[in-house]
Amino acid sequence: MPYWALNAVRIYYARAGSGVPVLLLHQYFGTHESWLALFDLLRRHFDVIAPDLRAHGRTSDPGGRLTLPGFTEDIAELARALEIGSAHLVGASLGAMVAARLAVTRAIEARSLALIGAPNFAAPSTTEYTRSMIEEIFPANEEEYGHLHRAHGPHHARERLLHTFAQDSIDRPREMQTWYEGLEGLDCPILLMAGDNDPVSPASWVVELASRLGHGEVCLLPRAGHFPHRSVPHLAGGVLLDFLLRAEREAAP
Repeated sequence: MPYWALNAVRIYYARAGSGVPVLLLHQYFGTHESWLALFDLLRRHFDVIAPDLRAHGRTSDPGGRLTLPGFTEDIAELARALEIGSAHLVGASLGAMVAARLAVTRAIEARSLALIGAPNFAAPSTTEYTRSMIEEIFPANEEEYGHLHRAHGPHHARERLLHTFAQDSIDRPREMQTWYEGLEGLDCPILLMAGDNDPVSPASWVVELASRLGHGEVCLLPRAGHFPHRSVPHLAGGVLLDFLLRAEREAAP
């Protein structure tokens, strides 16, 4: 699993398989390991690349604010360094926003776009989930998060990642609220996947967002929350693989 030194950050990524690239982008507090349950399935059919985002996992943290444009430019620069001009883009939560911005800005030519738990920051349930993350979910999982980000020291998950998460929940930047602008202009297949009880990506929001897209489809997975690729990978993996293979068939001349 190699590193690549970019202009501002040293990116760590896992890569396996061959063929058309699939880029997997994890959620906030996550790492490339968040995709382990799906990685082996996808690498049998594709060249799968799963990086750790800036300040997450084993990727370096150059300091400063963690922003959506910053995450996006890091991955765009990594793709250029790896000579990846087009790819299937798959993202979960924060990763979904990064994938969307990469596709909309054409930093990477999207062969397809799969957005898992795409956040609706206007939903009251998202505000409640953010509160519970700060007060309940993070403390209950702090040992796991500390282990995932141990390369940065024992307190990085709380003092850096949680601090930034809490600050952004109070003063959320505009680019976070409007991350989906421009999706309707894409002509690639788009999958919106969510758990049927996802507070951050409510079913009504997912259906409404898909209705604006010319090539959008929806998959709501039963008994799954905000991260169905982790909670029900046996369902999420099959749906995602089917979507990617169909997208490749449709793109074939």
